[in-house]
Amino acid sequence: MTTNPSHILIARHSRGLNNPAAALSSPTETHAAASGIFRSSGSPPWLFEDCEVDDIDSELSTEEDDEAIDINETFTKNCRLPGTVKIVVETTTFWAHKEILFFASPFFEAALSGNWSETGRPLSMSSVVTVSHNPTNHVTQISPDACLPSGNPDTDPEDLEVLVEFDSSRLESESRDQISHLSKSKERGDTLAKLQATGQSPVGSSESRASVSSKRSTAAQAVIQRHPKYGPDAVIVLKEEKASTFHDFLKFIYPQMECTITWNNVGSLMNISHKLSVPSLQNECLTFLLTHAAGKPIKAMRIAELFEEEELYRESSRFVLDNPGGWTEHELNTLSQETLLKLEKRRNWFLERVLKLGLTMVAKEYQCCPTCPDPAVCARLLEEKWRQAYHAVFRFGPPQPSMVFRYLRMLEGVSPALALTHTACQASAKAFIATLFDRMFSLGIRGSGIDGAPLGRIAVSSTAATPRRHFLYCTLKPDSGHKARKSKDQT
Repeated sequence: MTTNPSHILIARHSRGLNNPAAALSSPTETHAAASGIFRSSGSPPWLFEDCEVDDIDSELSTEEDDEAIDINETFTKNCRLPGTVKIVVETTTFWAHKEILFFASPFFEAALSGNWSETGRPLSMSSVVTVSHNPTNHVTQISPDACLPSGNPDTDPEDLEVLVEFDSSRLESESRDQISHLSKSKERGDTLAKLQATGQSPVGSSESRASVSSKRSTAAQAVIQRHPKYGPDAVIVLKEEKASTFHDFLKFIYPQMECTITWNNVGSLMNISHKLSVPSLQNECLTFLLTHAAGKPIKAMRIAELFEEEELYRESSRFVLDNPGGWTEHELNTLSQETLLKLEKRRNWFLERVLKLGLTMVAKEYQCCPTCPDPAVCARLLEEKWRQAYHAVFRFGPPQPSMVFRYLRMLEGVSPALALTHTACQASAKAFIATLFDRMFSLGIRGSGIDGAPLGRIAVSSTAATPRRHFLYCTLKPDSGHKARKSKDQT
């Protein structure tokens, strides 16, 4: 997708010292400045097609990477009932409870079950090493390095229980051999004494003494079984997460704690909930985003397009479209090119409808109720109030959907308010204006990208069916009904 080289056109305030007639400016004067607001001036930091979900942690988080966090005592070894799973995130170590992790996430359920490298070797593993055994005092000497499991040099020898099992039959046979050897040595000693008395030098005396000393220390076979006494049940290292994010995740899954979701951590929590498959955390994040979308709609829309959340995408786009000139270039560039194109098309469609609505001759089209004593006077008063409301829409710059809805559908915000002589005439006039507005913006028509009440002359009489003030929005995926209707027209 090619990038539009044109610069973003931000709508400026149309009022000023050199423009005294700006209060009654026509729609055509601000249409050009208002139609190019969502055009990107350069390539965004990342494109939607090339973006990975794993990158959202660094893209959406506003916290510093090296910021130290205050770990809850429950996740440390100082807890009254410490956890048995050691989890290392960045430079922070958490001690979590195996049972809670097991039932909270399928990721931990799979990691904590089975012979994975994170959970260590099986307890039944044993190895055979050679240790020196002294038959006289039965003292066994074992090198500390021999107790360490192979492939894990970081294991603490104090955390391992060493069980030494000797072969008794072999030990007895070696004892008998050594007893016979001692008797023979005694005989050689007597012979050596006699030879020394006669002055003869023994041959091979040094070799015999060396052989005696070497055979006194025989090799015994010992079976060492390694049983972790104080070590963790598993050691898991999360390299792509932040310590603060995982700390909030643990606070969410522990029943006695409460995780506070804010704009600072909602993106990271949404990311980790997708990675670890925790639907309950995803729902909490979506609830926060849907109820607070008006605060940061650009960020909410980023999260919606990354995780393909249709409802969040639609709700956040309402507030983005309602304030088109309130976003900086940097904020708009965080959105994908596809989203910017959707916003631009929807904005242009809205401005065209507003201009077309201003060409309507209300006095000619309106017919008052049958009981009206003077229909011509009611039509004239409604026409005057309608024109006053239409010019008020453009008083402070490009029109906004919420202001257009308030002025041109509800006839609010203008002074004095519409006041006809009879109640029936007042209700009939408001119903006509509401129906005209709904038909112009296709409110209530499926596939139009607009929601609202069913069309009809008295549609506004039901308050439950009244469309929302922020009626303009975009959809993440194209409407299937609109596609089917378009293909049918082509055939």
